[in-house]
Amino acid sequence: MFGLQFSCESIDDIAREICSSLVPKGAGIRLLTTLNLDHVVNLRRNPDFRDAYRSSWKTTIDGMPILVYAKLRKIGVKARVTGADLFPLIFNNLRPGIHRPFFVASSETVANILRDRLLAAGFDETQIGICVPEFGFENDPVASQALANRITTLDATHIFFGVGAPKSEIWIDHHRSVLGDAYGLAVGAALDFHAGTLRRAPVWMQAAGLEWFWRFAQQPKRLFRRYFIDSWQVFGAIAKDLQSGGITFPGKDVQRPRWPMGDHLPG
Repeated sequence: MFGLQFSCESIDDIAREICSSLVPKGAGIRLLTTLNLDHVVNLRRNPDFRDAYRSSWKTTIDGMPILVYAKLRKIGVKARVTGADLFPLIFNNLRPGIHRPFFVASSETVANILRDRLLAAGFDETQIGICVPEFGFENDPVASQALANRITTLDATHIFFGVGAPKSEIWIDHHRSVLGDAYGLAVGAALDFHAGTLRRAPVWMQAAGLEWFWRFAQQPKRLFRRYFIDSWQVFGAIAKDLQSGGITFPGKDVQRPRWPMGDHLPG
């Protein structure tokens, strides 16, 4: 579906694998992508985002409308595996002496809360890394180089990006050659939800597929265009998917060079 192979594993199985099995030496980044409606729209217009999805280790379905479509297509996915649900399962099973997590957080408040919880769980400062990047860091070669250096210095086993799509997935993909052997998890607002700085929708709204409305009500200026203008493009993606039998990515690919680390990333 949408040119992607989806994981049919349960959320518990995925979390267990990510926590119990370190990425083998030399395997590189294992990028987890979680497809929602906004991602489908971005896949239509952003070739770098498509590259990130193509190189992902596992892809799950995050958004309820995408899950409904997947069930109609009968591709075998039974339930959503969202970044917001997956992150706490992984975070609560990180162990000092085994795991070296690195977090790219949206604010100092979130960063400090996550740090304090890990320290309380037995980690020390040398076993964790946290960065709150400046706005636009993904297009700044110096800032990107500095962030990559911090991740490699830690020799991170798990890299959590909580600064939104598509920048998180693209940044991890563009820098995969220097990040070592680690799980790359672009989990969006999951870090904020877990820290308690942002409230997630009630369970009934999640089950009814109304979580988008809850998020819009909290951040209307930022999310109005995403939910009420851009989201309609999903119907074009679905039409192309049905026409191709699920084997073609949304959007049109063109031949272009890959962007090595340190170069200016296209917007």
